[in-house]
Amino acid sequence: MMAHPGIGGISMTMDVRVGTDVEAIADVAAALDRWGERYAQRLFTDAERAECGGSAARLTARFAAKEATMKLLTPDDVIPRWRSIEVRTTASGAPLVVLHDEAADLARRRRLGPMSVSLSHGAGIGTATVVALTEG
Repeated sequence: MMAHPGIGGISMTMDVRVGTDVEAIADVAAALDRWGERYAQRLFTDAERAECGGSAARLTARFAAKEATMKLLTPDDVIPRWRSIEVRTTASGAPLVVLHDEAADLARRRRLGPMSVSLSHGAGIGTATVVALTEG
């Protein structure tokens, strides 16, 4: 936890939250082969599927980001749907976490600020780290 001067000199405390996840590309590829579009539609938004162009490696990194985000949200009574956590690509090519519905509600309850995400895939794995500040 770190002290932050806040607005108008009012002191606030902020906490850094980090979630990370690693997934096997082969597992996502096998699920896509077995269940096809049904699997993809259950986990990923239309925009995510379009941005990934069917690439199992890119979808795996996004799934890892969803898992990492879930670790930040620390759900209790309501578990957000996978599609309520969306990983988009900005015009510059940077990844961005966008929360919808119950995931967005849970982030507000947890006082999570904007999230930063880093994605990577290679050597048979997809990985993601998500970072957010909380306001205390």
